[in-house]
Amino acid sequence: MTNLALLLLLFAAPGAPAGAAAPPPAPPQAVATGFAVLVGFPAEGEPAAAGVLLVPGTVLPLDAPTPAAGEREALVPRSVALAAAVDRLWSTFRLDPARRIQRGTYRDTPLGAAVELPVPEGSGVRISATLLGFDERLATYRVVFREGERVLADTTAAVTRGGRAVVGGLDGEAAPYLFVLVEPEVPGRAAAPRVEPGLGLREPVALRKVPPAYPEEARKARATGIVVLEAEIGADGRVADVRVLESPSPLLTGTAVEAVRTWEFEPARDAAGRAVAVRYVVTLNFALR
Repeated sequence: MTNLALLLLLFAAPGAPAGAAAPPPAPPQAVATGFAVLVGFPAEGEPAAAGVLLVPGTVLPLDAPTPAAGEREALVPRSVALAAAVDRLWSTFRLDPARRIQRGTYRDTPLGAAVELPVPEGSGVRISATLLGFDERLATYRVVFREGERVLADTTAAVTRGGRAVVGGLDGEAAPYLFVLVEPEVPGRAAAPRVEPGLGLREPVALRKVPPAYPEEARKARATGIVVLEAEIGADGRVADVRVLESPSPLLTGTAVEAVRTWEFEPARDAAGRAVAVRYVVTLNFALR
């Protein structure tokens, strides 16, 4: 045996002949998912919506167009479509259109791992979501509402990839309507990394920032506070998608999203200097003067 043949045997993978093809990559074990937790209040003078009383854990399908993976033109309007779906919820349950507390997150959700969702302070409820399984068409989640150690609702929802569903319930007299919106991504689209310390990413720099308008309706209602958005900024520096992470009022949310969608950035770069897509948190403060 020659020295060359001996080296080939030494470095061949155990149990496989030298030169064998590498095994196929393992299938993904996570689904990029957007979650939004919303708290609504009955409009002043309105009775509870007759005939639509929610049992905790009720699943309400909310249809949404399924975009092709990577199509920016299909992704950007999703923030607008989500706002329209939420408005339909508020109209159906006769909730105060000027009052809506919102918290959200967007992440790669691992199969079988419970994700604690951000819940507005004072609600007294904890919510977790677990990805139970998925295929090319559907992703199935278990959503659990807890108050202390007591389980209020334990629900399973199968959601179309690229679509959305909402799990709703009641949360006492002070904040009677609680909704969890679930949006699994289309296959092949992973969550871009969020710019955080320790990732070795140089954060994007805004080149063009259009300040949001202060809607007259918001001024009259004296709606103020901080809107926190998560913008997905592509390698070309354009805003590919916007998600609402936190908002004190829907009167401020829409104008904040519309403004950030028009911003342009010097893109984020990795350690090698390559432009990369990232998620970037943007904070907008609305204050009356």
